[in-house]
Amino acid sequence: MRKYIEIFLALAFLAYGLIRVFAGTALLGQEIGLVDFPAFQGPVVDISNFLDKANEKQLIPVSVAGYVSYIALMGLVLCTGAIRSLKNLPFGLSCIGAFIVMYVLLFVNFQTINPKVIHLAICFIMFIALLWLKGSYRSMFKPGNRLESS
Repeated sequence: MRKYIEIFLALAFLAYGLIRVFAGTALLGQEIGLVDFPAFQGPVVDISNFLDKANEKQLIPVSVAGYVSYIALMGLVLCTGAIRSLKNLPFGLSCIGAFIVMYVLLFVNFQTINPKVIHLAICFIMFIALLWLKGSYRSMFKPGNRLESS
């Protein structure tokens, strides 16, 4: 049963990562004029409005293209981690952890808390569960050990 839960969590991370990759690249294509889909115009305008409002609070100002590229990169890192975790390869859990850090850095950069913090909390809980299921939590606090299962 434990292995099935590991697989479920890794597949959930993979699905979420693919959504982020698709959304980020589609919105980037819309922003730079590579594609022109009416369905993507609204989200690009919403992101632009959000970035304009948050411009004074941002630690590192980003453009719409930069923001959606970062979203796609987060998805790529998460997909890499999920696939590597499914295959029990090194750095799978580390990549998922890097995704969580990248997510936190978005909130830090914009110095805001919004409803998307719920996504972050769920991802964090899933990550902790995956660490526990793979037994990696034991090795986290031992010097010289990686954040991976054997």
